[in-house]
Amino acid sequence: MIRPGTLALILVLLQVGLVGQEQERQTITATFEAGWTQLDPVNDVFTAVGNVRLTWLGGELRCDNAVIWCGSGEEAPAEGEREGFQVREVYAEGEVHLRQGEHWLHLESARGFVDPVNDRGLFFDTTMSLELPGKDGKIKLTARAAEAIRIAEDRFELRDIRLTTSPFADPGYHISSARLRLQLDPPAQDPQGKPGETVRNLRYELDGSVLALEGVDVLPLPGITGNTQDDSFNWIKRIGVDKSSRFGYSGFLSVGNNIRIDDQRWGDWTLHTRYLGDRGPGLGLDLQYETPDYRGRFEGFYQHDEGRDELFGAPPDNERGRALWRHRHHDIGEGIQLDLEFSKLTDRGYLPEYEEEEFKSGKEQETLAYFRRAMENRAATLLVSTRLNEWQTQVERQPQFRYDLIAEPLVDLGPMTLYYDAGWEVSRSRLRYDDFLDRNDRDAFRADLDNGLSAPFFAGPVKLEPFVGMRYTHYSNGALGSASIDRVGFLYGLRATTELARSFDLQGGLFDLEGLRHIIMPEIEYLRITGVSEDLVDVIQFDRLDRLDEYEVIRLGLRNRLQTIWHIDGEDRVVDFLDLDLEWSFFPKAERDNRGEELGNLDLDLMLRLDPRFTWLVDFEYSFRLDTMEIFNTTLGWAASPEFQLALGYRRYVDVNDVGLIQAQWRPTERLGFRLDLGYDFEDDEFQDTRLTLVRYGVDWVFEVELDWDKSEGFGFGISISPRALFDPRLRARTLRGEPRFLDFDDGLIR
Repeated sequence: MIRPGTLALILVLLQVGLVGQEQERQTITATFEAGWTQLDPVNDVFTAVGNVRLTWLGGELRCDNAVIWCGSGEEAPAEGEREGFQVREVYAEGEVHLRQGEHWLHLESARGFVDPVNDRGLFFDTTMSLELPGKDGKIKLTARAAEAIRIAEDRFELRDIRLTTSPFADPGYHISSARLRLQLDPPAQDPQGKPGETVRNLRYELDGSVLALEGVDVLPLPGITGNTQDDSFNWIKRIGVDKSSRFGYSGFLSVGNNIRIDDQRWGDWTLHTRYLGDRGPGLGLDLQYETPDYRGRFEGFYQHDEGRDELFGAPPDNERGRALWRHRHHDIGEGIQLDLEFSKLTDRGYLPEYEEEEFKSGKEQETLAYFRRAMENRAATLLVSTRLNEWQTQVERQPQFRYDLIAEPLVDLGPMTLYYDAGWEVSRSRLRYDDFLDRNDRDAFRADLDNGLSAPFFAGPVKLEPFVGMRYTHYSNGALGSASIDRVGFLYGLRATTELARSFDLQGGLFDLEGLRHIIMPEIEYLRITGVSEDLVDVIQFDRLDRLDEYEVIRLGLRNRLQTIWHIDGEDRVVDFLDLDLEWSFFPKAERDNRGEELGNLDLDLMLRLDPRFTWLVDFEYSFRLDTMEIFNTTLGWAASPEFQLALGYRRYVDVNDVGLIQAQWRPTERLGFRLDLGYDFEDDEFQDTRLTLVRYGVDWVFEVELDWDKSEGFGFGISISPRALFDPRLRARTLRGEPRFLDFDDGLIR
C-alpha cells in the first residue's frame, strides 16, 4: 500500500508545478505491469501495488508501489502486462530501480518522482552505480545520496553523498561530499577501440570532500572535476605509518593521477608526503610517462632532516633532497634516438640513508645527453656528459663520438666469407675525482680505431671462426705527463662451436616426460692480445678501452639442455626441465694473466625443474687458486598451490657473506595473506633482515602490517592502507626499504 505521507508529497509536487500541469500533459507510450491497480478517472491517476514495472524507449522503472499519472481516458488495466499504455508522471516507492539508456546508469532509491516525458526526476535515499576506469580495469563505484535530482536525460546532481567501491551498506571506507554533478556525453569513437566502436564519456564535478575510514574522518580532500576519459578519479595511492630505529615513528601519504594530452593518456604523477618522527617532514613528486616515441621518469624529493646518517653522521645541511630525470628512446626524426639523464643530490649521504637499495645496486647517478642512429649493421652515437655531484669520481664526455660497423661482408673466399668489424671513436674525456680526495682532474683528447677480420666456415658439424684484429689509440696526454701517447695492440684467435641434438621416445617418469630432446652445445675459444706498445700505468684510465694489455686465454664451454612437453594452463609447451652450463678457462701465462694460477674459476649454472611448480637453481664458481668454492648461490623454489609459495636460498661469497635465506608467502583465504622474509648470517651467527608481513584484503581497501628486525636498524614496524580497486595491492616492504626476491612466476612456470 502507499505509505502515509505519500499524498502530502504529491500535493507538494503539484504545487511546485512538477506534475499535473495542463500545458505539460504530453505522454509517452510504455508497457505497464502490476499486481493490482485502481483508477481515479477524474484525475487520470492509477494506484498500482505489487511488482510494478514500466518500460519505455530508453528507460525502465521498477518498484513496489506507484502512483501513475496517465493519459486521459485510460481504462484500468487488467492484472498482468499491458502494452501501449500512456504515461505522464510516476511517483514510486519501495525498492525503486531506474535504468537509463544503454545501461550506463543504475539507480536504486527508497522513493522518488519520475517524469519520463521530460527526462526529469527527484529521488530520496538513493544508491547510484557507476563505472570509472581504474589502473587495472573498470572500477565499480557506488554513490549513496540523501537526494538525487535528474535534471535532464543525461544530467544528474547528487546531494549529501558518500562515494565508495564497496557494495555493502556500511563500507570500510568512503568519501563524503555535499554535492556531485554528473553529465553523460553523446557516444563518440573509442580512441582505444576499433573503428566504429563508441564510448560515452562521463563528466563529473565533486565539491570539497573528506576521506573516512571505518566511519572516522581522517583526511580533507580538494574538489575534483574531470571525466572518465582522462581517469581523473585515480588519485588515492597509499596511506600508512611505520617505525624504524633510523627514522622513528613515521607517517606517509601518496596521492596521484593520470595525465592526458589530446584525449590520450600521456603518463601519471604521484605526490608523496611523509613525516619522519626523528627527522622531519618530506615532500616528493614522481612523474612517469610513455608514448610511442619516448618514455621516461622524474623523481624529486625534499626532506627536512634534523637527524644523523648511519654512514656519514650529521648532514652538511638540514634541507636535503634529490632530483632525478631519465628520458629514454626519444625519436627525434631521421632515425635518431635521444636519451637524457639528470641527477642532482644535495649531499653524499642522501642515497645511502633514504634510497638504500638504489645506492647499493642501482644505476650510477649521471647527467648526460646521448644520441644514436642505427642503420642496418652500422650505428653512430654522440655522448655529452657532465658531473653535478662533487663527491662522485666520474668521467665527463665533452663530447664522445663513436661509429660501429658489425659483420660487414667484404669478399667471398670459396666456402667462407670474410667479415669486417670496426669501432671508431673520437672523444674529449675528463676524469674528475671526488673533491674529498683533493686530486687534480685528468683530461685528454682520445682517438681510437678498433678493426677486426673474421672468416667463419664449417668443418663438418663444427663452425670454426678465426679472427684477427688491430687497435690504435691516440692520447693527447699521458698518465705520467703532458706528452701525447700513441698505443698499438693486436689480437688473434679461433672460436669453434657446434650443436648436437637427439630425440627419444620416452613417456612418464619423474619428470612427466612426453618425449625427450637432448641438446649439447660445446664451445672452445682461443684469444691472444699481443704487441701492446704502452703499459697501463702510462695511460689515463677513463674506461675499459684504456685497460688494453697483453693477455692470453683458452675458454671451454659446454651447455646441456633437456626438453620435453608439459601441459601448462591448458596448453602444450616445450620446456627446458634441465639446463646445465659449464665454463672453464686456462691461462698459458698464468703469472701475468691470472695471479699465478693456470686454471681459472670453474663456473657452473644449473636450472632443474621437477614440474612447473618446483625449480632448483645453482650458480657456483670454484677457485683453484683459493682451493675453495669462491661463490655459491642456490635457491629452491616451490609453488605448492596458488595460495602458498616457498623459496629457500643460500648465498656464499668468500670473505664477503655467508647467508641462508627463507621466503614464504601464504594466502589462506581471499581476505588474508602472510609473508615471511628471513636471513641468517652464518659468519656472524645471527639473524639479519627478518621481516613478517600481514595483509588484510578488504572489499575496498588493503590493510598491511609489517614487523621487521635488522642487525643495524633493530626492530621496526609499518602500517599502511591502500584502496584496493584503485591500485593493485601487493605484498611488499615498507616504502623506505628494499627487499630480496627469489620467486618469479611466468607463464605458469616458477623461475
